[in-house]
Amino acid sequence: MSGTTPTRLLGCGTLLSFCCALMSPVHADPLLWTPASRGMDEARVDVIVTDPTDPLRLYAASGSALYSSVDGGMHWSGCFRAPGHAAIRHLAVDPFDSQHLLAATDNGLYGSGDGAEHWRRLFREAGSGESRCQVVRFHPTRRHEVLVGTAGGVFQSVDGGRTWQAVGAALNRRAIVDLAIEAREPWRVYALTDQGLFVSADDLEQWERRFEMPSDDALDAEEGSLTDEPPEEAGSARQPTALALDPQQPLQLYLATSNGLFVTHDGAASWQRVSEVGLGTSEIRHVLLVAHSPVIAYVATSQGVARSVPQEHRWELLYRGLPTQARYLASTPTKLFAATDDGLYTLNLTPELLAQGQWPAVHEILANFVHEPTIKQVQESAIRYAEVQPQKIRQWRKQAALQALLPSVDFTFDRDKSVDDSIDEGSFPNFQVIPTRDMDRNWDFTVEWDLGELIWNDDQTSIDVRSRLMVQLRDDILDEVTRAYFERRRLQLELLTDPPTDPKVGLDKELRLQELTAILDGLTGGWFSRSIAPLGGSS
Repeated sequence: MSGTTPTRLLGCGTLLSFCCALMSPVHADPLLWTPASRGMDEARVDVIVTDPTDPLRLYAASGSALYSSVDGGMHWSGCFRAPGHAAIRHLAVDPFDSQHLLAATDNGLYGSGDGAEHWRRLFREAGSGESRCQVVRFHPTRRHEVLVGTAGGVFQSVDGGRTWQAVGAALNRRAIVDLAIEAREPWRVYALTDQGLFVSADDLEQWERRFEMPSDDALDAEEGSLTDEPPEEAGSARQPTALALDPQQPLQLYLATSNGLFVTHDGAASWQRVSEVGLGTSEIRHVLLVAHSPVIAYVATSQGVARSVPQEHRWELLYRGLPTQARYLASTPTKLFAATDDGLYTLNLTPELLAQGQWPAVHEILANFVHEPTIKQVQESAIRYAEVQPQKIRQWRKQAALQALLPSVDFTFDRDKSVDDSIDEGSFPNFQVIPTRDMDRNWDFTVEWDLGELIWNDDQTSIDVRSRLMVQLRDDILDEVTRAYFERRRLQLELLTDPPTDPKVGLDKELRLQELTAILDGLTGGWFSRSIAPLGGSS
């Protein structure tokens, strides 16, 4: 099991989450773990996830019990227990609807559509191992699409879990350890099995093996790098444990095993073993990547939690206050959570917004915002929403010119009636009056073209006036969008590089950040917030 969705440090986060971080004791040790299991009956915690839309809402599984917290992990309450004491293996929160939760258990997949109030079983196959659900993932960009990895293969649902179908014959009867979905390339899915890694880049039917667990001899012979070529002997294969996709590099993927951490920079075509200097152990149980400058990797190991130090190519153990080994990691913009055998622990991330020592390069700092739209994209969205595109004026002029090709049509119809009386004279009284009736009908149909309008049309004057007004309106909109966008970016950089220590100042800046986001939302019809929403579910 693994959570591969990166946590963003910045953005229009939940105000209460920021308040909780700021109201922490001023003199508290920032690298000291503190217990966070109040309200849980069981000691061991196996998995924890966060709500992608609300950092204060978390879910944690301990054995067959599921707990929820609405105050950032300070207090927990039970919300679900798997029938038959089946162990809960993994959890997922829908990035499009945070009320929709899924729990993968040893006895099928259970789901809730009302924020963990009511649950029902959504998936349970009769095949070998298929009822044992190991991992579940919501698709980060396709609404209602879900993938579940079982002890007997991968299954897909495109209707939120109502119906399921097996995908990939190559994965049949393989125990799925973890799944990862690339948000920038929605068809690229990684499936980690008990024997290696498989990749699908089209329709989830064709899968290619890209990593096979090496033997001890292969690791000793070539410790620096690995390829997708299988080793000569696989009798001592190590156990894969987790996947993690880099939030800033689309083709960079981390693969954790019981014998070390491996990384690929080319979409799993070739692999390198990550240095273990300072780590203390090769047994990696879980990997969490946090958007940083550059990305910071946190790993859960049999000796606790370690943090990568990218500039020095080493690891730093975060052991103070953590009395036991770690099993699973999750994070919010201000907190890191570790699920352990002795409960849940939390570490304050706020002081770690910038790595200690030398400042990173400018492009590394700006890489924290690669998930957000560019200024050009925001400007184009605002222009579309206000319907002030330059093409609109050109279309008006074209239509006015074509109007001269359309003739003016005149159609008239006349109808006349008349009655004439004549006297036929004869001997009195034998004369007679003879009436005569006449009816006339006239049809007139006239078609006229004024070809002079091909050269100049009176409508052009009106279009010129409208054009000037539209250009002025478009310039005003672009000025407002540009000002709000870069003021928001400067405020984000200020919070990243120099986080305020005064709670009031921090609240004012967070409120201003939300205000600027709301301004950009108003100018784009809500498009901006949708574009900076989390790329995937929390895991």
